[in-house]
Amino acid sequence: MRHLLIVDDEKALREMVAEGTGTFYETHTAVDAMEAIDVLEENTIDLAIVDVTMPGMNGFELCARIKEEYEIPVIMLTARSALNDKRQAFQAGTDDYVTKPFEMEELLFRINAVLARYGSRDVLELGNVTVIESEYAVEVDGQDMYFPRKEFELLNTLVKNYPNVLTRDQLIETVWGYDFDGDERTVDVHVKRIRKRLKQVNSCIEIDTVRGVGYKVSDV
Repeated sequence: MRHLLIVDDEKALREMVAEGTGTFYETHTAVDAMEAIDVLEENTIDLAIVDVTMPGMNGFELCARIKEEYEIPVIMLTARSALNDKRQAFQAGTDDYVTKPFEMEELLFRINAVLARYGSRDVLELGNVTVIESEYAVEVDGQDMYFPRKEFELLNTLVKNYPNVLTRDQLIETVWGYDFDGDERTVDVHVKRIRKRLKQVNSCIEIDTVRGVGYKVSDV
């Protein structure tokens, strides 16, 4: 699951955004820029949502620092709607600018769009499992674990799409390609093997069967 950082000096706003996005993302909150930097140092954050008006370092300054030092996307979320404020935000490097009041659904659309522009992460973490796509590598509790290529690609696809359900057809197209001439039982066989490997090393993730649909991965 990807991680969001929500930076705002208003507690109610932090809690509202955290609750509204928490179903889809792991959320971290900070009351000001200095606390935000502490969170960034201690966690792998995928996107920051930053207010402009805060005590100490303002949101423009924090945005510029995040872009320079952490190279992650930023969405400014603020009541300030003047053109000059937007200009300063984009000059600081923000990827999007949302004014309060706002619809949570729209904020989610914008988060998804910004993350999509940045592309998928090469390193995916879920529970105690780390999947490194470029190296075809899996680690459980920091220990290397071997997966044959197709099993790796299947696990990687499920983790990348957590917590969504993928149909067998979607998995076949992604892992085996459109010209695959086998049947859906191939997916079932590979899932069974992956489950066995994960169970042997006390993995904190499981592959769940969604009857009549397909599979999804869950963090237990």
